[in-house]
Amino acid sequence: MELFERVKEAYGIEIRDENDMTNAWKLVEILKERGWVVYIITAKGREQVDAWHPSFGSLFAQFGENPGFRSVLEGICNVALIVKELEKKGTL
Repeated sequence: MELFERVKEAYGIEIRDENDMTNAWKLVEILKERGWVVYIITAKGREQVDAWHPSFGSLFAQFGENPGFRSVLEGICNVALIVKELEKKGTL
């Protein structure tokens, strides 16, 4: 399933295209309300999004990964989906 379809299914937020930061930012706000701190690092050739929660720690440090994505929007969507999966599994 395409990334944006998975986001819509999980959160009910429709991301129209790769430039739809307005709706992607809604995901950041949802994560913030759930106690997550979202880190966004952007520089030429480096787009990173990660999230930290007091009950879990850093998402990607848990897996030993560098949270790089093709775009900040893609990173936000993927981080939100990982959080949703953790919530489903009762990890948080």
